[in-house]
Amino acid sequence: MPDDPTALSFFLRRAGSPYVWARQWALYGPRLTEPDVAARLERWSAAAPAQGERRCGVVRVDAPDGQELIVAVSVDAIAWLAPLPTHVLPGAWLTVEATARAVPVTAAHVVVLGPRGRPRPLPTSFFEGRVLARFRADTPGRWLVQVLLETTGGPRPALEALVFAGVEGSDSPDPTPAPGEAAGAAEGDPAHALHAMLDAARASEGLGPLRRDDRLDQVAQQHAEQLLAAARLAHDVGEGDPRTRMQALGLEPYLVGENVARAASATRAHRALWASPSHRANLLDERYRSVGVGVAADPGGGLWVVESFSSDD
Repeated sequence: MPDDPTALSFFLRRAGSPYVWARQWALYGPRLTEPDVAARLERWSAAAPAQGERRCGVVRVDAPDGQELIVAVSVDAIAWLAPLPTHVLPGAWLTVEATARAVPVTAAHVVVLGPRGRPRPLPTSFFEGRVLARFRADTPGRWLVQVLLETTGGPRPALEALVFAGVEGSDSPDPTPAPGEAAGAAEGDPAHALHAMLDAARASEGLGPLRRDDRLDQVAQQHAEQLLAAARLAHDVGEGDPRTRMQALGLEPYLVGENVARAASATRAHRALWASPSHRANLLDERYRSVGVGVAADPGGGLWVVESFSSDD
């Protein structure tokens, strides 16, 4: 079974699960005993240390050829989201209510991404772990709600939910093509393709290109390799947070940003980043002047992608 993080995230959202950065494990073959399945699942789970309250779902299916398929999906939950309606009329007001748990959190932000344009940060209250915000789905189309929590490792997307205003939801896990995709089609190197797509996406919103910086490339590449080794997406894997990692290479940026993704290709990584409110905010931040891109390929053919942004003024 292909390990496609974008498709996995889509099916979780469609099922009403708001958790991010899920992991998937699959086994196909002769029927196994319960203890054998449990031991294999335990080894897979232990390969990536828990970063919150670990939750897992498992299904076993008998195949027509007499074999068995076992699939497990695991998430590390650090917050809980009160249910949001998935379909509303255009103009409806919605309340985003969440509770942060499992890890220390100092602040929270709620961002919504509408059918068009840039992400919209919402006025957000945070008190004793409770997160509260409201927004109006004032344009027909697909809306993504994202709750970000400030943890010891920096801002971390913790919850996401889809809301469709006046339209039907898609049955396809393939995201809508993102602005700039065509610019990377001729690039054989995934890092070059991602940079070309990033600049083209910025141009679609009237923004200038970002200068490719060798030292930022090094920061991004080192972090991509650390993500691959740790088998998880995070900003604090390995050598500290993004600013600390830049400073270790002699950089003293005024502003720092970082995008991380795992996808089956550079194009799908760009789509996933564009579809995320916090990541699109970095892509379209007019204050950034430079970028570094790192890509690490895993044995299954997927890519671990890091985009490191900075501004010196």
